[in-house]
Amino acid sequence: DKALEIAGHSVMEKWETNYMKTLAKITTANGGNILEIGFGLGISAKFIQNSKKIKKHTIIEPHPDVVKKCKKMFSKKINIIEGFWEDVVSDLPDNSFDGILFDTYPMSEKEIHKNHFWFFKEAHRLLKKDGILTYYSDECDKFSKNHIRKLKQAGFQKIEFEICEVSPPKDCNYWNKETILAPIVVK
Repeated sequence: DKALEIAGHSVMEKWETNYMKTLAKITTANGGNILEIGFGLGISAKFIQNSKKIKKHTIIEPHPDVVKKCKKMFSKKINIIEGFWEDVVSDLPDNSFDGILFDTYPMSEKEIHKNHFWFFKEAHRLLKKDGILTYYSDECDKFSKNHIRKLKQAGFQKIEFEICEVSPPKDCNYWNKETILAPIVVK
């Protein structure tokens, strides 16, 4: 319950709770239908489920043990699509979500940027007008020029963020800053 490790890689840790709460608040701002890609420890899913404004919550998750945990935690309220997002997202209809939270685990730093940028185009397709995309960012206090460029290439024009304070432990091997950027990207 404090950390998720898959194949020897730290995927998520409990210190991310405040950040996940912020991302859930952003993605549920419009209410309606929410798509969450990546379940992790289920922290953001709990906050999404607590929103009185949502109608439907769909999660895409590839890892079988994580899927089991998700089903155990939320037996009735969540639609779970098992598989890698790259393999299943094209089956989802255009303009069908009011909010999307994208938080997958990359196997390399190169994959972080490749997957985010590839997903930006899919998110733009999947979101309804005024729908909100947020995602786990690898930036601590502002968007890089490359990030802005890729979001705009995907069709997004309203690109904002919130800074979230976090307290990762000193031994955390994937984040060592006291802030992390929470994207607010509107279609």
